[in-house]
Amino acid sequence: MRASRMAVAEIEAGEAAPRRAPAPAAPPPHPRPDVPGPGHFVRTVAKFGIAQPLTWASSAVLAIMLPHFLGDAALGKYGFAIGLTLLAGLLANLGVSAYLTKEVARAPWRAGEMTVNALALRLPLSVVAAAVPIGIVTLRPRDAVTQTVVLILSAGILVDAVRAVVQGTLQGLHRMTTLAAFPAVTGAVYAGAAALALTRGYGVEFVAAAFVTGQFAGLVVNTIALWRALPGIPRPTMQACRLLLIGGLPFFVWQAALVVYGQIDSVLLSYLTNDAVVGWYVAAYRVVTLPIFVPTVLMTVAFPALSAAARDPERFDRIVQRAVQVVLVATMPMALGIMLLPDRIVQALHWSDSFQHSVLPIVLLAPSFPLIAVDMMIGTALNARDRQRQWAVTGVAAALLNPALNFLLIPYTQQHLGNGAIGAATVTTTTELFMMVVGLLLLPRGVLTRHTAGWAVRCFAACLVMAAIVLPFRQAFIGVPIVAGALAYVIASVGLGTLSPSDVRSAVRQLVKRSEAEEVA
Repeated sequence: MRASRMAVAEIEAGEAAPRRAPAPAAPPPHPRPDVPGPGHFVRTVAKFGIAQPLTWASSAVLAIMLPHFLGDAALGKYGFAIGLTLLAGLLANLGVSAYLTKEVARAPWRAGEMTVNALALRLPLSVVAAAVPIGIVTLRPRDAVTQTVVLILSAGILVDAVRAVVQGTLQGLHRMTTLAAFPAVTGAVYAGAAALALTRGYGVEFVAAAFVTGQFAGLVVNTIALWRALPGIPRPTMQACRLLLIGGLPFFVWQAALVVYGQIDSVLLSYLTNDAVVGWYVAAYRVVTLPIFVPTVLMTVAFPALSAAARDPERFDRIVQRAVQVVLVATMPMALGIMLLPDRIVQALHWSDSFQHSVLPIVLLAPSFPLIAVDMMIGTALNARDRQRQWAVTGVAAALLNPALNFLLIPYTQQHLGNGAIGAATVTTTTELFMMVVGLLLLPRGVLTRHTAGWAVRCFAACLVMAAIVLPFRQAFIGVPIVAGALAYVIASVGLGTLSPSDVRSAVRQLVKRSEAEEVA
């Protein structure tokens, strides 16, 4: 185009100016990435939904068998080891996976280059990170079982380093089918191997090995899919590594803060109380986080789409608003249902009598679930809108607030109530509330509006209707209050306008449409 304009100008000017050679044509710019439409979201959520029954079944097997066969003390050792290795794994994080998703969504033609360089950064650091928990339990000796479990889970840090990079690229490329398969494969292998080990009399060490094996199996599936998606694998370069390192730092600060305030409670409980108390808390947390797939799926789908739509405020706001509405509709009744039936849930899972100490922590942790879901959506929106630094600072504040409150409440509730898990549960919910309030203040004006607040109020009103139906059936077979409460919530939601039949019909229409091009490629 530029060369043709120069030729026209020369003809108009006659021979007055000497003829110059035309400038070489610039390479055509890469096309702007497509922003997935509503059909993409509906079909992607459906794919996760198809895989979800296997994930649910795996989670249910683990929720029943781990407390039953391990007991509170061994479960506490396991929870401590997981918390310690997750904290150590921060050394290999660097925020690369989140930055990778964002940049690949905006420039998919660079996926191969960025993946290779991300692996070149993370793998060496993961070796260092794996040595840290081993050194901690060696320098400050604990019992032999805990040391063995920490050693096994430290090997999982290497697996997780590769997993984060592979999934970050797949997410940026909108390869959601494979991502949907990951939790199903991982959970099935983990639960199957753990159940086999426990029923044959093996202990927590084999459960840890089953966990790492499950993670590795899921990684293999994702790696094969990524290998097929990338046309070529270039060599790593210092320039690209530097770009990833600098770009990932804000995400690293946020993810580090997330892991610190999400795992420090189990570690502090272990040092401030005993293994049994940690076991009560881990069991309670497992119950509350069973439905965590809802915000996780939405975040997985929304982040690359929001990154691609960052320069289209109207579409960006619409995606965020819809995502928040969906998580509120789905998570609020689940949280309230758990709060209404904690003792019945413990009884239905056939845990030993010692896990009655998990009942009150379950009640206190349950409100954190919808808060976590909204926080995940807010964080996704801020990160996609290039406000990751402000969100990272918020995470750091939460990471300071959480252990400070835990140092106060864990000893207090342990001394006065005989259960430090009560204090840890209270702090977890308080921290998530803090995150939500600050996140709402950080969102650009107009992303979430009064309409969204009104939606949340109507969801809560539908939950109150559900509670009124559930309470009279509390002592019946546990399926009765669950089914009655679900029906009451659906009817109340339709009446209050938070669940629309037209939305359901639209979702069904989208499901029967042909998959979008990026899912077929």
